[in-house]
Amino acid sequence: MTDVMVGRAGNPYPDPMPSYLTAARPVTLPKAILDLDVLVGGMGVEVSSLELVTAVARHPSGRMSGSLSATALADVYTRRLQLGDPDGAIQEAFAAFVKLVPALAADVERLTRAYLIPGGKAPDAPFKALNIGGMTPPRDIQILTIVSTFAHVWRAKKMAPGRPVGVNFLRKIERPLLFGLYGAVLGGADWVVMGAGDPSQIPGFLRRLARHEVTELPLQVATVPLGQYKVRFDPRELVGPALAEMPTPAFLAILSSHLQAQGLAAKDETRPDGFVIEGPSAGGHNAPPAKKVRDEKGNYIYGPEDEADLAAVAAIGLPYWAAGGRAQPRPLSTERGPGRQVGTLFALSAESGMEPSLKRRALELIWRQRLEVVSGANSSPSGYAFKVAMVPGTLGDPEVYAKRERVCNLGHLRGLRPKGDAVVGLCPADDTPIYTGSGGAAWRVQGAMCLCNGLMAACGLGQPGEPAVLTLGEIAPVRELQRKLRRMDYTAAQAADYLIGL
Repeated sequence: MTDVMVGRAGNPYPDPMPSYLTAARPVTLPKAILDLDVLVGGMGVEVSSLELVTAVARHPSGRMSGSLSATALADVYTRRLQLGDPDGAIQEAFAAFVKLVPALAADVERLTRAYLIPGGKAPDAPFKALNIGGMTPPRDIQILTIVSTFAHVWRAKKMAPGRPVGVNFLRKIERPLLFGLYGAVLGGADWVVMGAGDPSQIPGFLRRLARHEVTELPLQVATVPLGQYKVRFDPRELVGPALAEMPTPAFLAILSSHLQAQGLAAKDETRPDGFVIEGPSAGGHNAPPAKKVRDEKGNYIYGPEDEADLAAVAAIGLPYWAAGGRAQPRPLSTERGPGRQVGTLFALSAESGMEPSLKRRALELIWRQRLEVVSGANSSPSGYAFKVAMVPGTLGDPEVYAKRERVCNLGHLRGLRPKGDAVVGLCPADDTPIYTGSGGAAWRVQGAMCLCNGLMAACGLGQPGEPAVLTLGEIAPVRELQRKLRRMDYTAAQAADYLIGL
């Protein structure tokens, strides 16, 4: 880790030095994770796929791996069952789960039968969708979330034996979160990485879930105190009393500010095992710019003040990986130090889970230097800024956006608010009268995109006719790799070699 001088002359901190700098910070990450120089970010829905993460994990350098995307995995797995599970990989992984958790054997068999369509559904037939339900997801959704996340990690471990593999969650998707984390624990994930929300409770959640203990997640419900509504999960009610304590995955917090990192590190109960410090050029969700400046189209403009102080992060003494605009060629470090997380370069590689024709269109636009990526201020129903690639035929195309019927039928990013004696979920990308009639602010409707359906479509699992939404970060390195190879497309191995100057 980079050394940072402390004291009046060399350090930006005022005297006296903060306690988190004067006390030694225990580094608890296993060496296999500490030695990773490059991480692949857990991108989108299934873009950070099994094939992509394991291809990078198997790179001959031994210094790379990545995080599987855990977003909407229950939807991903039930839709792949409806496509027939042609190689039987899902059913094989579900069988491994049942071997670990025999108490759920009948439920897993029943749910598999409910969604599996031998030979696959007709191309124009809709997918049978899941219903998250109320504040606490129904039991079947709990089980599907647990078993799907387990299966994803288990399959990755099988494809890259002996290599560390992580899982990426979106903190803003709250209601299924505990069940996804539990599935990651049962699957043996080496680390969990999480952004888009407050990660302070996650270290404690992981420790409790590894011990199969009751865990409660306070839900964010507008206008009421945090903790008035909760998701309560008692793993023993599902898995029975027989399971032994599981290893606790390491936790990496995705942050955009050194101040956030300092705050988390200051307390034992909130301290992560490391950080991913994400700059504003990263794809997906971002913190809004400090000055809230927008261009003439209403998209955010970022400046130097939005970059985290990496020297201040290094001074905390915990490992970190820098993300956002980090895909330039750089030799592997010769000593342990801060690494980097890279997304977009790998998102467009052959092994990523992005739908092939969408990937091809994006690569062609980059090749021709015609692709624009904007920071949409209102695009995400979550309220976070969201990077949108303006690819014709996607929701980044104004004509496609205007023609899409506004509907919210997956609901992962709905915001919760009281309405009478109930709590309702609101999404600004939903039908406008439904949204505003339940108390949603009319100004939030303009530009709001249905990311749930759009990101499912971006990985080839959308409902028939559903337009995709594509999120990317810094695309210049993609163009540079294309120029180096003298071709538009490339593999994950070629992207990895490019990153380390080969």
